[in-house]
Amino acid sequence: MKKLISCFIVAIWGLTMSAMAYDVEENQELARGYDVNAYSIATLENGEVTFENYGNDINERSVFELASNGKVVGAYIVLSLIEEKVLDFDEKIVPYLDSGLLTDDIRMNDITVRQLLCHTAGFSPSFELGVDKKLYSDPGTEFRYSGVGYIYLQSVIENATGMTIEQAARQYVFEPLGMDNSTFENTKTVTPYMNLSSAVLYALAVFAAIFIVLLLIILIIGKITKFKFYSLKKGWIGCIVAASAVNTAFLLFVFVSKAAVIFLLCLVLIGLALWLTRKHTKLFFASMPVLMAVILALSLIIPVTIPVTNDLIAKDANCAYTLKSTSEDMVLFCGELARQRENEDRVMREIFTSSVDIDDKNSWGLGIAIESENDGETYWHSGINPGFQSLLVLYPQHDKYIVILTNSDNGLNFAKDTASNYLGVDGVWDIPRK
Repeated sequence: MKKLISCFIVAIWGLTMSAMAYDVEENQELARGYDVNAYSIATLENGEVTFENYGNDINERSVFELASNGKVVGAYIVLSLIEEKVLDFDEKIVPYLDSGLLTDDIRMNDITVRQLLCHTAGFSPSFELGVDKKLYSDPGTEFRYSGVGYIYLQSVIENATGMTIEQAARQYVFEPLGMDNSTFENTKTVTPYMNLSSAVLYALAVFAAIFIVLLLIILIIGKITKFKFYSLKKGWIGCIVAASAVNTAFLLFVFVSKAAVIFLLCLVLIGLALWLTRKHTKLFFASMPVLMAVILALSLIIPVTIPVTNDLIAKDANCAYTLKSTSEDMVLFCGELARQRENEDRVMREIFTSSVDIDDKNSWGLGIAIESENDGETYWHSGINPGFQSLLVLYPQHDKYIVILTNSDNGLNFAKDTASNYLGVDGVWDIPRK
């Protein structure tokens, strides 16, 4: 009898391990299909956390950029401050704003903490070209997902506490939960991989726009002065030099410094083409636009991802998109969120309470998205930075959650498929961004 039981246990164990191996193998095949170079996945089921890692030297302590998932951490900090009576949900935000965020729009006086948390303040969705302080809808009237709104929320946090966003995150989230490898500040991460087309577009778009504007200016001046002060060729080269300087500074200090190296490589090719054609006027003027068109066409035709550098110039810490963390740390954070959802006496539970409907299936709580499924609700947030995409989904009705971190521009599609397979729901986990 003991032998029979032992055989049964061994058989069950073998089947379980085969199923686990199949799941891992399936995820890795899916990752290859999406050209995802590396990922770290954490799952919770039946109270047990499991990690799955893929890629060279990747483990659950590997640091990825989590981008917009930092907004959930920001929301957690704000709700902690509300529990301490430092802030209130319906408190107006203007008294807590830095002067640089204020505008003459009187509607700014109506914005509340609650509206920032659930994206109904009326700000624009992103701020890659600087903080757009314009209100695109009246506060409280409609959902408008906004990175800018969380820049304003960060100003509220910092001026209400006298701490930086990093200090507040450490006090209220990272240290209490033991998230030792999480930060909003600059830190070493795994190498990001960008789609070749994205890297080239990021690298050349601003350069091309500035060059065209400068070229028009020097052509107008040249026509008026009959090119008295410079020749067309010298003006052409001057435009390239000026556009290159502005574009390099833009990539390094404002936008995607990960693409700066790509631009410098393109610039070397442009310089080589100009030098080779310097004695042939028509070829000289045609070489740069033709070369740029060829580079762009090849990047669109060749469907590959390439390793790019991390940010060469660190971005200022903010809760809208600079969070860096690990799957191990995010397990701790998701576990805390799940516990707070069950605690009816805590303000923190409001993260999961629908505050604004988006459509017939989606709504937004005070910090996280809510999607209705056939059997309950999933709570989710995603993060997208150049070369990094991630997703976390909580499914409390089945005591499950999943965290998926990738270093790929294709990582979110992979993450959605993986989460759907694991949770057993056909989740969309996406919302419109106006």
